[in-house]
Amino acid sequence: MSRMTFVPRFLVWIYIGFVFIYVRNWFPALQFIFVIFSLFVFYFFRRSSIPYRETIKNDGEIFLSPVQGVVKSIRRDTMAWDELPGAHEVRIAINFLDQKGLYLPTDGEVGYLKENKGIPISRHATSQEFYLPPAEMAHTDLVLKSKNETKTLMRFIDCKFGYRPSIWLKSGDRGRGAACFGHYPFGGTLIIYLPKDSDILVFENESLVPGQSVIAALKDLN
Repeated sequence: MSRMTFVPRFLVWIYIGFVFIYVRNWFPALQFIFVIFSLFVFYFFRRSSIPYRETIKNDGEIFLSPVQGVVKSIRRDTMAWDELPGAHEVRIAINFLDQKGLYLPTDGEVGYLKENKGIPISRHATSQEFYLPPAEMAHTDLVLKSKNETKTLMRFIDCKFGYRPSIWLKSGDRGRGAACFGHYPFGGTLIIYLPKDSDILVFENESLVPGQSVIAALKDLN
């Protein structure tokens, strides 16, 4: 896996070999088409360089955006996550051409990672379509426990025109804020659940930059 692209390294080497053996003998017009197609593929699966960021503050911590996307809705005091009654919900749409990397929103440890089969939902669906019982939706849950013992949930909803996220972490793994932990081929929807005493710092229709945009301030409960 390159630091510049999410295309697997072995495919990059196959591509280089294919170019060296075959493409250099093609007609110029075909070579041009092949170059344009290659540029699109590498742009589509590009990987941004996101610097690590300190997320622990004196009075709590900040929760960074783990993806590039647009905030589609914000709900407060929901009962959508049994482990955190009254949690705030932030729903983010990751569009087809957005950068697909996934980055840790804060320093912490993976509580658990779980996949669920069900109905995929388009990223452009109405808000009501995302209010189905979790057991009925195709999704992947990643629970993150921060250094301050604050639990948050990232729920990746399968899109009708996409794939499940490729996540490199497993339960018990730890990481720093803005560290890359996977990618989301073709995008989809991410729903984040935050403690009810956290302060939401984004608004609907806001564009987010991974590792830079601050979604919420989490208060220190200790």
